Amino acid sequence: MRVLIVEDEPTLADIVAEGLRDEGITADVAYDGDIGKLLVTAHEYDVIIIDRDAPAMSHVEMRRLLTDSPARILLIAAAGTAVPPLGTDSYLPKPFTYPELVARVRALGAEGGHRVVL
Repeated sequence: MRVLIVEDEPTLADIVAEGLRDEGITADVAYDGDIGKLLVTAHEYDVIIIDRDAPAMSHVEMRRLLTDSPARILLIAAAGTAVPPLGTDSYLPKPFTYPELVARVRALGAEGGHRVVL
């Protein structure tokens, strides 16, 4: 499984990436949306973890880039909500536990091309 993390807090992004790698998941990091855009055009991802407040890229813009991709989007954000926002497949409020993040990533990756259309 290959995951892209789009997170503007480098420490958090690096910790998440390292943890996913320890779980046997390939993880790439983009500290802003511009780099995220370049990476999604260069690689196939199973799951994209994107911070709602990532500079230069919203989760809606990311979904537009992925129109022909089976990649799933996991939105992380400081504010909680019970329903995934438009353009996402799952939502995880900050702060989150690492086991919950890994479980969400694995579940989304297992769903593959069966994208939920919101």
